[in-house]
Amino acid sequence: MNYTIVAYSIYLPTTVTLCIWIARSLHRNTKAFLVERFHHNEALANSTNNLIQTGFYLIALGFSFVKLRINKAHYSNELGRYVSDTLGSAQETIEELSVKIGSFTLILGLLLFLNFFIMLMIQRPKKNNHTFSIQEEPR
Repeated sequence: MNYTIVAYSIYLPTTVTLCIWIARSLHRNTKAFLVERFHHNEALANSTNNLIQTGFYLIALGFSFVKLRINKAHYSNELGRYVSDTLGSAQETIEELSVKIGSFTLILGLLLFLNFFIMLMIQRPKKNNHTFSIQEEPR
């Protein structure tokens, strides 16, 4: 049995599903906040929200695909170099998947908090409440 193929078949659907779930949640829950921040300009809020979701997908899925390769390397004394092996047991597969999916989940959490921080940084333009009146000086 090729455990590496089993790991890939678990890793890819899991990370893509997590990414879609978090991105949709972010998109749904950010809309009201953006509408309020952009003075009820729904077109601007929707386009900004869609761009944020697209960026989230690109970063999250990109990280997932970059981390896809499962490489169990060990140093071979006979060859004097690192040798790459495939996963050899169910235990190794579970351990490798836990590291990969765990790191992906941490990245998703960091991206979510980064998006939240960006939302907090979007400030409404401050209204100038100071009214200046020109008074004539007494003569």
